[in-house]
Amino acid sequence: MGSKTRIIILQMKEIIYTIVFVVLALLMIFLFIYMFFLRDNAKSSEPASAPTYTPGVYTTSIVLGDHPVSLQVSVDADHINSITTAPLEESVTAMYPLLESCLEDISAQLTAGVPIGEVTYDDSSQYTASILLNAISAALDKASN
Repeated sequence: MGSKTRIIILQMKEIIYTIVFVVLALLMIFLFIYMFFLRDNAKSSEPASAPTYTPGVYTTSIVLGDHPVSLQVSVDADHINSITTAPLEESVTAMYPLLESCLEDISAQLTAGVPIGEVTYDDSSQYTASILLNAISAALDKASN
């Protein structure tokens, strides 16, 4: 028998480095599989459905200065029909001239089917639009229940 036994001497540092690199390689392989294969299957293939409402007219009140303004949102089961304000006092229209034009712009977009989070408005009426959008959201929350 001419075989010679060989003794391999490994230092502990080399074993630890090898284990760390094997673990990192396995982790990278798992992340690669997750990023390119499993992630696509997790996405829903169903399109986002339109919000459903209880048909009716829902009101929300906004206080502008000392004057309350009533905002009325009319909805069908899955569509916003109109957004109007109760007849405004002349002092409100004088103090807030952008209110009516901003409401008309927002109402046109929402009745055309634009989601409330994607409504665009002019930078000059940013504050007015944010107040109106918050009030419309509150009315639509009432309609969703």
